[in-house]
Amino acid sequence: MRLHHLGTRIVLSELRLDFWILRGRQAINKVLHKCLPFKLSKLECGNQIESPLPSERVTSSLPFSTTGIDFAGPLYVRNKSPSDTTCIALFKCATTRALHIELVSDLNTDKFLLALQ
Repeated sequence: MRLHHLGTRIVLSELRLDFWILRGRQAINKVLHKCLPFKLSKLECGNQIESPLPSERVTSSLPFSTTGIDFAGPLYVRNKSPSDTTCIALFKCATTRALHIELVSDLNTDKFLLALQ
């Protein structure tokens, strides 16, 4: 147990310090391959295949030249009138992974274009 399943060669060399076992390598292999902790220690983890990065992330370009746009909301704002709602416009840069957040009062085209400027 003090060898902690290090492998055939190391176990054999440690045993040969005190004993000479006939067909020692085969005997040690037979014992080690039946041992569950030895099998589990020799398992290799699987490697995950990474997908290629998009060209916008690989080539250098100015920030926010490639942008993803999303809306979140509605958000209820406490103001003088209790029914004020706003939305959030999220602008995500594909090159630097930066995030820009704008508050938009309505979900119409004019308000979106004001937030985009």
